[in-house]
Amino acid sequence: MRLFIGVDLPDEIKENLLKVQSELRHHGASGFWKSVENFHITLEFLGEIDVNRIPLITETLSKVANNHTSFMLNISGLGAFPSFMKPHTLWTGVGGNLHQLSLLRDEIHKKLAQNGFVLEERKFKPHITLASRPNLDGLDLSVFQTKNFGEFTVEEVVLFESSVIQGKRTYTNLYSANLLPNRCS
Repeated sequence: MRLFIGVDLPDEIKENLLKVQSELRHHGASGFWKSVENFHITLEFLGEIDVNRIPLITETLSKVANNHTSFMLNISGLGAFPSFMKPHTLWTGVGGNLHQLSLLRDEIHKKLAQNGFVLEERKFKPHITLASRPNLDGLDLSVFQTKNFGEFTVEEVVLFESSVIQGKRTYTNLYSANLLPNRCS
């Protein structure tokens, strides 16, 4: 099974991002657009994992979630990996309580590594992919740089399965671990 851990987004933000994709197309951008139901923030990509290891992953997520309270994030702006000049991925940014998001992600990473999972070691850069292999040649996307697409409270982390169903990439929620309620918000 191809698995990853992430933060799902509320429907309202997903709809806002779908509108942004439409606006980008109207401006002349093209690429392989992410479907609205697949918008998320990846915390940890696991890759191909034996189904027998899922209980260890879900147990790890539960333990980590019990060490963290819910927190706010906001979604805004536009970026590209590695750059707008040679984009491979077009994304929107994640702001808000990035410190708490990084602490959550880092603890998940550490605990999974301690349990023998082989994980990517690149720096964590929270984002939401809008399109892969975008063509942005000659486009002025400055109007999108400061757009705000909404804010939400992160209340859970999700174990997703990534599969292809009838030729379409689909992310399925296999397990959700609730963070502790934040009494201050």
